[in-house]
Amino acid sequence: MTSTKTVSIWVANTGWDIPTLQQATTPSYSEDGDFLGSDFTKAFALDFIDDDLMEADKVEITSSLPDAVEGFSYDSEISKSINRQPTKIPPIDTVILVYELQYSGALAKNLIKGKEFIYVGSFEYRE
Repeated sequence: MTSTKTVSIWVANTGWDIPTLQQATTPSYSEDGDFLGSDFTKAFALDFIDDDLMEADKVEITSSLPDAVEGFSYDSEISKSINRQPTKIPPIDTVILVYELQYSGALAKNLIKGKEFIYVGSFEYRE
């Protein structure tokens, strides 16, 4: 049985290497095990995100969101949803997807380590 889910997507043109991206998206925890967040979750005021529900990676520079999500989980399903609600983006080389999150878009843009990340939308996909 398939179910419809939501993925929220952020993009940026960072010029970063993979370790820098991982550092920006890896959460820290207190000595008591409390979630303190990552640079990414703090920048967009996000609560706890299960590591299994987030993907972040570098991509070839593109201005096409469907091209940018190619290779991520459920990419063909997400691309179909993106094509139903076309989204214009500047040239980007970094993509962050958070599955099972319908982000409110309260902060559409914010800086992480001096680079502007843009929330481009939440899109449906079938699992």
